[in-house]
Amino acid sequence: MAAVDPSYPLYPIAGILAAAMLLLVPLTSFIRQSWNLGVAFLCFWLFLENLSLAINTIIWSDNFTVRLYVYCDIVTRLQLMASVAKPLATLIITRRLYLIVSQRSVELPNNKAKRWNLMIEWVLGVIIPVLVGGPLYYVVQLERFEVAEGFGCRNSLDDSILAILLISSWTVVPPMLSLIIYYPRVVRIFYQRNQDVNRFLESNDSVSRTNYIRILVLASIDVLLTLPIGIVNIVLIVTDALSQHALQFYPGWLYDHPPGNWGPQSYSYADLTSIGISVVAQQYFVQWTSPVLAFVIFGLFGFTAEARALAQRAMITVCGWFGWKPTTSVQGTRSTLGTIEFGERPQGISFDVESGSRPQSFIDLSAQSAERDGTTHKIESGSDSDVTQGEFHIKDYTAKDAGHCESSSKKSVDASVL
Repeated sequence: MAAVDPSYPLYPIAGILAAAMLLLVPLTSFIRQSWNLGVAFLCFWLFLENLSLAINTIIWSDNFTVRLYVYCDIVTRLQLMASVAKPLATLIITRRLYLIVSQRSVELPNNKAKRWNLMIEWVLGVIIPVLVGGPLYYVVQLERFEVAEGFGCRNSLDDSILAILLISSWTVVPPMLSLIIYYPRVVRIFYQRNQDVNRFLESNDSVSRTNYIRILVLASIDVLLTLPIGIVNIVLIVTDALSQHALQFYPGWLYDHPPGNWGPQSYSYADLTSIGISVVAQQYFVQWTSPVLAFVIFGLFGFTAEARALAQRAMITVCGWFGWKPTTSVQGTRSTLGTIEFGERPQGISFDVESGSRPQSFIDLSAQSAERDGTTHKIESGSDSDVTQGEFHIKDYTAKDAGHCESSSKKSVDASVL
């Protein structure tokens, strides 16, 4: 039976490729820095979401059979956690960007502030998504899970005000906070103190202006993708509930969890299209936002020099597992040094003790046979010289040699050979 999605297998390929790319990004030292925890959280949740959605579209590409109960129980909650964690990670990023430019420091002033900030970021990036995807979701969970043909297993919510407040609002409130509170402050600081901020970013080793702009672009794209989707989702929930019945605050525990009749439901692709083409289009749009955001992250952070070096080492390691030996441009051995010749010595730089000038001289050094601790060379100037460890020692010129000096003397002149 053919897949219901005419573009299949484009999405699972994109999802698996996006998940693999996200594994490489956190390996760079820039992402692993303590102040960049929001980007690390975003990469983690996006990896889980892309991988699970890709697997779902492969298993249920042409069917809506209810199976893999435990897998669907886990995946539906992970998907819900990821949908909550992505806007919260963006809130962490924009908040940290504001702290950097406002305090003009990557690190917080004291240990108490560091611990408080770390607690806030872990609560936003991990604890709240787990709470929403766990106990809070169970309160408004209408069915164990749903299986939709072409999309796979997904979560099921009742159409209530409480479900909007507990679950759906997380895709709207954090992006709104980022857009209303932190974005105007960052823009205002850049506008009012542009030179000071640029000077700080250019002089800081932990975050450069380029990396700062990259993170700001990432947060902006996530807000632009997440906020409209969250608003549309809430509007669809409200309109669907009003079209069927009055919108209730909460239908009740027994309504959502009837004893002995609480299990999964399945829907064919025809069932989805009968509800409305807009619903199917929204499902495709929401599904594709995760790979697109992953590609954006890799495009911003996956082509730096450090990331390319890590990818090269990973490729060499993987090739080694299969017995391949790829050629690399970096060789572990030193190149041998050939014969070095010094050309004509400029006039007037060194002086002869007889006449104050030195005739032309040439020095030939062979790196293959030179022994720096004992090799001697002759300087073709009529006087003997020893070359030891880069020093030319001009030895005893006597009155007999020069004809003009009354007593012998010893002088040493240091010169750099290389």
